[in-house]
Amino acid sequence: MGKRNRGNVATGENTVIGEGTVIKGDIVSDSAVIRVDGQVDGGIQTKGDLIIATQGVVNGDVTATNLNLAGKILGDVEIGNKIEIEANGKLLGNISTKLLAMDETAVIQGNVNMTSDTAETADNKTEEKPASEAEDKADAPKEDSKAEDNA
Repeated sequence: MGKRNRGNVATGENTVIGEGTVIKGDIVSDSAVIRVDGQVDGGIQTKGDLIIATQGVVNGDVTATNLNLAGKILGDVEIGNKIEIEANGKLLGNISTKLLAMDETAVIQGNVNMTSDTAETADNKTEEKPASEAEDKADAPKEDSKAEDNA
């Protein structure tokens, strides 16, 4: 029955896991914001934003739109938009995100994979080069035809 209740969380509501609370198992939510002041021994998957407060700990993989980390995550993180790691925040796992901002005292141990519209545009420009080369080749036969006219 506990699984049924998870599906009843309405978009726009907030979820708070208070300090001193330990959740054992995965959390799946449509909440606008999930805030962890306690501990989650499992993954967190939300379509909204995730805040891990200074005392908060997540032992599992995380998926969210935005992440603000002041506590600790031990697991891989896939964030659709932006990760902000505050002073003393710790992320021990791989990261996939568009934007990353971090304090100089923050810690990341893992690989970081960042993608953005700028990177995609650069890839598109690279792909356009063969097309321009094709245009150069198209110009070559015209020069050959001029050579034939002179002969």
